[in-house]
Amino acid sequence: MVSTTSQVLRFLVCWWICCITTAFIPSLHQPSLSLSSSFSSQRFMIGQLFDDMVASFQSNSNNSKKKVVQELKESIRSLSQGTNNGLSATDGQRTEIASLVKELEQYNPTKKLSSNDKLNGSWTLIYTTNQGSSAGKLGPFVGEVEQAIELPDDYINYVRLPFLEGALTATWDVLADNKWQVNFQTLEFKLLGIPVIQTKLEAQGIWRKTYLDEDFRILYAIGGKN
Repeated sequence: MVSTTSQVLRFLVCWWICCITTAFIPSLHQPSLSLSSSFSSQRFMIGQLFDDMVASFQSNSNNSKKKVVQELKESIRSLSQGTNNGLSATDGQRTEIASLVKELEQYNPTKKLSSNDKLNGSWTLIYTTNQGSSAGKLGPFVGEVEQAIELPDDYINYVRLPFLEGALTATWDVLADNKWQVNFQTLEFKLLGIPVIQTKLEAQGIWRKTYLDEDFRILYAIGGKN
């Protein structure tokens, strides 16, 4: 039984690391204006009025941007539902999601996407253009994909099925403010919680990040061959 299971799972390993081109679907501070106390009361009132008008305009502008961003994210999430992480998305859905992603990227609020603390935590994959293991595909099955990130360079990618869990560990080197070189280290499968396969890897990939906030992340990845 164990031997047969091991053979099957060894076959599934080839679905895990492959050449990929993937898109994962993860505040502006108002400038303050001040007036000198040496102004006359009349000039202060005019200046304060101007200050209030500018602050109100900036606040409305920021609120408008936040609303647009929230609507874009909600639209991407809605379109991604029921697509098996993107595997069963229609051409129409793919085109619409790609358009929304490009629009959302214009609102990226984070400068250093490769090292920002917002990366820390657990991220659930909702959509990818990859048609293989990066989408959670293990043989004929599609599992839930979770990415656990802990700065400065600790990464685990999980694919979970009711009876099977795969865990891909990696570290990374920062190549630019928006780019990682990911160094894949090990791949482990557990069947009903029992480890059955662990394989060392010598593979690398390049990940380019284009959007990051507190609850949404977009990246493009290429590479991953041993």
